[in-house]
Amino acid sequence: MNYLLKYADDNNYSVFFNKTNITKSLSVEINNALCINVDESKIENEAEKRVCLAHELGHCISGTLYTINHSNLYRGSAEYRADYRAAKLVIPINQLKECIVNGITEKYEIAEYFNITEEFVERVYYIYKNKGLI
Repeated sequence: MNYLLKYADDNNYSVFFNKTNITKSLSVEINNALCINVDESKIENEAEKRVCLAHELGHCISGTLYTINHSNLYRGSAEYRADYRAAKLVIPINQLKECIVNGITEKYEIAEYFNITEEFVERVYYIYKNKGLI
């Protein structure tokens, strides 16, 4: 988690941990600055918190912020691109391949190894497979 916060700091992304009525996490641009908020009160564990922060960093890295006025197609594309960038931060392809070679193959094992959610392991596998990386 600390390296994600350092990454954000190194790239001038402000990270806040405030309650919101909207969602678990979000990224916004305010006065040409990219900001992330994670609502810890809506998050069950450290793995979920890590995935939320990585996902929002993915939006910042890929430049895929959107509003409710954007089309569903654009929002879906933005989410996919953000998840791809997040995957590269928390479960790099080379490390995933190394796990598999070493017998860490079950979804729950990979999630525990990288301290991420099982749902995100599924998403990462889907993305890496679509990109022809695995």
